[in-house]
Amino acid sequence: MSEFINRFRTFDKLIATSLIKLLYWIGIVVIALSVLAGVLGGFSQGFTSGIASLVLAPLAGAIGVIFWRFLCEIYIVIFGMYDRLGEIQKSLAKD
Repeated sequence: MSEFINRFRTFDKLIATSLIKLLYWIGIVVIALSVLAGVLGGFSQGFTSGIASLVLAPLAGAIGVIFWRFLCEIYIVIFGMYDRLGEIQKSLAKD
């Protein structure tokens, strides 16, 4: 626990990647609830709209999940580069 507090205090290693992973799963839940709401909302407007939303809402949800994963991976790569650059700087300073 003291290592976590030290990392939080010194900014030597970022905790953003852990937070991004948490936000990824929260986003997946939000997308799933949105798909469910889209399907149910379509059926509340009529049978034809319901059938259309039964097809289109999961398709939009799948595209949303792929896009959300892509955005989260970009952020993890950016923060990962920062961590790697810090490790390189430390190894060069030792020489």
